[in-house]
Amino acid sequence: MINQGTRKLKKILPVILLVSFGADAGFDEKVAASFAAKYHVCAKRLDNNSMPLRALKLRAKSKEITRNKIGDGYLVHFDKEKKRAWKLSLNKCKKLADKL
Repeated sequence: MINQGTRKLKKILPVILLVSFGADAGFDEKVAASFAAKYHVCAKRLDNNSMPLRALKLRAKSKEITRNKIGDGYLVHFDKEKKRAWKLSLNKCKKLADKL
């Protein structure tokens, strides 16, 4: 009885592993996550430097992108890009806000 249960588990386990690791972001999700992370971080930086209108534009655009591309792969890549986006200078953040 116990042997049959472990046999079934051995057959199902590789399938579960493939599905769980298959949540990789595609190219469009990676690009969207990159832009959304830059907009998100720049919105925080500009809001701290007394530029609320520019920050509001960036925050709205970041939320719009996130709503359209939400998914497991997107969220993982969004977190990675957010760490990189903190290296942007304040002038680049201003330029991003002005382009929108």
